[in-house]
Amino acid sequence: MASKFRLRRLFKPIIKILARGLSKIGLSANGATITMLTCSLISFLMLVFFSNYVIFSIFVFLTGIFDGIDGAIARLKNTTSRFGGIFDSIMDRLSEFFIFLALLINRWDENLWIIIDMKLIITLSFLTSIMISYSRSRAQILYYGDYDIGLMARSERLFYIFVTTLISFYFGYFNEFILFFLLLVISTAIFRFLKIHSMISDSEKI
Repeated sequence: MASKFRLRRLFKPIIKILARGLSKIGLSANGATITMLTCSLISFLMLVFFSNYVIFSIFVFLTGIFDGIDGAIARLKNTTSRFGGIFDSIMDRLSEFFIFLALLINRWDENLWIIIDMKLIITLSFLTSIMISYSRSRAQILYYGDYDIGLMARSERLFYIFVTTLISFYFGYFNEFILFFLLLVISTAIFRFLKIHSMISDSEKI
């Protein structure tokens, strides 16, 4: 299953080390979630007010890191709760909103190849990204299973923005990277929907 190839698995050892260290100095799971949101806010400020692509990308990366740390701390301290899960999910969506809003404002007057409006591309990218996450959470409420499937889950989306922003700072092609991002998230959304439909249909036949 695609979930076996999540970036979370690659960064899991680093996340565990950071979670242990931060929990020892008193950072709670909800505190890590708030830190994650703060990182996304800083990334927003850096891009919108200073057009600093490097610092923007670094704080997008940190947003992704703390997105993993909050859950790791909750498991370490055995403080997982339903409210914590809901709080984390809401903050995740809000942090993505700030990042995409920064991109939207930064690219407001930009067009790709003259005819493609970047405002539309970024808006569609955000909405499709939200649908990817929503389809997983909704399926898990109704049916037991691992629905973290498809290429561009949240971790991969943040990492893609981090890497391509850095690349585009030195070599350009930022708009092209955003267009490709849209194609990837649309493909993931369709794949995830079809796969979830297949998995649920199979479970109902048992």
